Amino acid sequence: MTSEPEATGLRLLVVDDEEQILELLDLTLTMQGYQVCTASGGPQALAVLECQSVDVIIMDVLMTPWDGFETVRQLQSTVHPLPPIVFLSGLNRPDSMPEFGSDVVVDYLLKPFRPSELMVVIDRTWATRRQTSQED
Repeated sequence: MTSEPEATGLRLLVVDDEEQILELLDLTLTMQGYQVCTASGGPQALAVLECQSVDVIIMDVLMTPWDGFETVRQLQSTVHPLPPIVFLSGLNRPDSMPEFGSDVVVDYLLKPFRPSELMVVIDRTWATRRQTSQED
């Protein structure tokens, strides 16, 4: 028996340049009760966030034309406040993870992962953002 995610109904933006991964994450997260919109790369993510707000961004690290880290830098200049971000990558977490500032909540999930692991990370990231917002 699986438990419902703590944050069912959260609005998620999933960003990945691999269409199959994007579709799989969209389907999986929608079935778990999340509201999902997708973007096939950094520039499209920026366009989506200019017209709608989301609660959490799920983003691949290795993308073109902007990788996930560059996408965050681009978003920081236009999206305020920046939603918490969960990076997905087949590579181990880099030793020198970019510092995006104290106001940006970031988590990292190594591929391959189980859907339940992703939901735990999404919920944890959202809870961290809520806690940070309450402390301000």
